Amino acid sequence: MNVEETIATWETEEARIREKLGDADVIPLSDLTTRSGMDIFNAMFAGELPHPPYWSNARLHSYSYGKGIAVFQGRPKRHHYNPLGTVHGGWFCTLLDSAVGCAVHTLYQQEKPIQL
Repeated sequence: MNVEETIATWETEEARIREKLGDADVIPLSDLTTRSGMDIFNAMFAGELPHPPYWSNARLHSYSYGKGIAVFQGRPKRHHYNPLGTVHGGWFCTLLDSAVGCAVHTLYQQEKPIQL
């Protein structure tokens, strides 16, 4: 598969995932305190819970997930570039932070509701 075909495949998959994710918003606290990490991801990918608003701003999204695994895909836009004409390191750090944080979150098991 050449570069153009690979990018076309990624774009098709990204469109399918974004359509499934639905609207961006903050997940209600009641859901965060009563569900496991995997339950939250399953509900986000089923369109029952919103996906994080910053995924749209950072131009990244969760591509797939599993127990202890979160794969993200992103495509920086021109406004993510630094003065040297390359993608700012902060964008890459955001991509890494999202993937690692979500991978850890999939391991969270909710034993009982959190009391706030």
